Amino acid sequence: MAWRIITHRCGHRERINVDGTYVVVEQRVRRAEESLCASCAGNISRRDNMLAGFCTLLGSKDQCDRAEPIRMRVLNQVEVLASHARIEDRDAFRELRRQVLCRDDAAWWIEHRNDAVTILAQDIEL
Repeated sequence: MAWRIITHRCGHRERINVDGTYVVVEQRVRRAEESLCASCAGNISRRDNMLAGFCTLLGSKDQCDRAEPIRMRVLNQVEVLASHARIEDRDAFRELRRQVLCRDDAAWWIEHRNDAVTILAQDIEL
């Protein structure tokens, strides 16, 4: 396996895998160089999430860095759904938003990154 050290936009360095065809590898390298490292992206997400009213996540630093953008994306999904909901369903969406803001387990967010809205909505009685 071949590796290459790249420098992210934030200045941090990371080792990435460069196995594969030239086109795929160059795209992977370019995308990594133009993005923030996971730690910086997590710090930015953490700050934005605190301003949005999220509780502090529990878990390792790596888990928290990965979970922060997921729960912001889920909150945005809930707010879009709530804006299109019927008036009689607004209380249920308010409760769903509260559950998104209060869920503090980073591992749970990573595990349910694609179905968090569905899982949380199942617990709400209409």
